[in-house]
Formats: sequence, C-alpha cells, structure tokens
Amino acid sequence: MKKIFIIVITFLAISTITNAQERLIDASDNLPISAASILDAAGNMVGFTLTDGSFSEIPPTAYPITISCVGYERLIIESPENKAWKMTPMVYELDEVVIAPVDRNILKQTFYVREYFSVSSPSDTVTFFLEHMANRFVPISDNARFRGNKSLRKLSSRCYASYNVADKDSVAKDPEQDFPSIISVSFLEEKEVKAPEDFTSSIDGTRLYEEPGKSGMFLVQKQNSQTFTTTTDGLAKEDDHAYSPWALKPIGCSMTFRQLYKTEVYRTNEDGIYQPQDLIEASFVMEADGKGWLLRNIVNSKEPVTIYSMLEIYTVENKFLSGERAKEEYRNPPTDVQFVVPENAPALNAATLRLIERANAIEQQ
Repeated sequence: MKKIFIIVITFLAISTITNAQERLIDASDNLPISAASILDAAGNMVGFTLTDGSFSEIPPTAYPITISCVGYERLIIESPENKAWKMTPMVYELDEVVIAPVDRNILKQTFYVREYFSVSSPSDTVTFFLEHMANRFVPISDNARFRGNKSLRKLSSRCYASYNVADKDSVAKDPEQDFPSIISVSFLEEKEVKAPEDFTSSIDGTRLYEEPGKSGMFLVQKQNSQTFTTTTDGLAKEDDHAYSPWALKPIGCSMTFRQLYKTEVYRTNEDGIYQPQDLIEASFVMEADGKGWLLRNIVNSKEPVTIYSMLEIYTVENKFLSGERAKEEYRNPPTDVQFVVPENAPALNAATLRLIERANAIEQQ
C-alpha cells in the first residue's frame, strides 16, 4: 500500500511539472502581461498571452520565440522552461504636452504601423508582415465642424509574405494575393479616457484597476510614473469567450474569434485625463478559427484554419489644424510618403528581417 501511495504521489508531481504553464509578468511590479504576441523562430505568429499572463504550450521546435508587447522591450526566449518570464517596461523620452490652440480644434495624427497576419492549417502556414504609414483626423472640441475619420487611413504600405505550403518555402514582396488587413477596422479611442478614481490596488509604484466580465477580465488599467495603460478584452463579456459574426459568412470569411484585445499606452499626467494626443502607442491582437472558404484558400486547406493577427501602432506626429485646413488635408492625402520608424518601436526580430531581405533580393532579380 505504501509503495502504491508513493507511485501515485510521484505521478501527480510529474504531472504538475509537465502541465506547468509559462507566463509573462512585468519586471517592475510582477503583474501579469496580457495581449503580448508570440512569434516562432520562422517569424510565424503562434499565440498571445491571456489576462493572467499565461500562454499555450508551444512546441520545442518553434523556439527561439520572440514576444512583443506595446510598452515593453522585446523578449526572446531560447527554450521552454515552465516559469514566469519578465518583460522590461520601455523607458520613454516623452515630449512636452502641447496645448491645442482654440482655433485649431482638429487633431491630425500620423502613425507608423506594423501588421502581422498568420494563417495555418495542420501542415501549412502563410504569414504576412506589413508596414504602414497612416493617419487620422480627430475633433477635440464639441464645436469642431469637421468630423474627421475614426479609423486609420493607410497612406503607404509595403507587404512581405512567407509561404510554407506543400513542403515548399517561398517569399514575396507586395504579393498579388489580396491581404485581409485589419487596419481599416481598428479604432483607436477618439475621446478622452479617464483614469479610475479608485484603483483596486497599488503594487511597487504601479496602480491597478480591474473590471471583470463574464468569461475573463474585461478591463485592466495600470498607471505608473511614466505611462497609463488600458487593455480591453473584447470577448470577456461573451459567455464562452468566443464570438462568430454572422456578417462574415456570406463573403467566405466565416470565423470564430477566440482572443480579441486592444491596448493603448498614454503618457502619464497629474490630472488622470488622457486625450488622443497623449497616446504613445497601441496594439490590437486577434486569434480566430477560420472556417470560410476564402480564409481556407490562403493555405489551400479543406479544414478550418487558425488565424493570428496583430497591429502595433506608434504615434509619429500630432498636429493641430483648423477645420478648413483639416478638410483640405483629408481630401488631398500626400502621395510621396516617407516611412518614419519612431525610437520606441523595437527592432524587428531576426526572422522578419530575413523575410524582408529575401523578398527584396527576389524583387531585384
């Protein structure tokens, strides 16, 4: 009987170690980090961290993995170790806050955007990496005569694709295949955001507020000496933390969303009221099961595919315009747009750099 008991205890101990889950925490306050994206050694997106900072088991062959999250320095993990990994918060050189002139009540914001999109079946994977320059026009007073545009408007884009299909590896620049970019349906906050009057806790100089939903933490807000960060789980109010929009089915894009996060990082101020011009950077991340024929055709699959998508948005310039000037610039977007990568955008990971280099070399042949 004693031997049987020892065997059972040993089995449970081994099972506990085997099922231990890696997770991501903030190096400054040990709080969990959600909505961080994970790229494997080939540059394909393979997952995100959840509200508690955990992420799904990743095959050893996928390592080293690169983890990115707005507000933090990039993290590279060489091999799985079943532990809590720490990400270091970014240190920003913040510009002075500019007060908008009374007669210029339209904010024109210019952004540098990175977009990752991976579609995978059990045997094949296609990954797109894009860079955009984009802008939006936001009214900052009630009497503004120009409504602006809520979504980001692309000014210039460059696209790279990696195809691992039918045991063949190929790349392309500006591929002819239509890319289902989510930039046009990604909405940044256009109104002021107020920090909560009563944070739920304070840990090592970080004030924390959490608002639960039905199936997860709907809202997480953190404030420290440099930044105010707000993360929204778009599926936390769904019973099963999943959502299948019926409108996508007729166009061949039927899918079920499994993860949907938006994160915005603002420069901290004493008032606790954050305006669009205070935005430093933002991200949107999405995981879905793709069932529609258009999505399955990307990798020539008869079975549902797994989709991962991420946008990283970095503010490049804030400019205040009069209503008339804003209308003119909106109607006549620039045609010669230069890509500007701000200092707070981390360097691209090695796999993405290889993709760009290979695609550019093929184009020049």
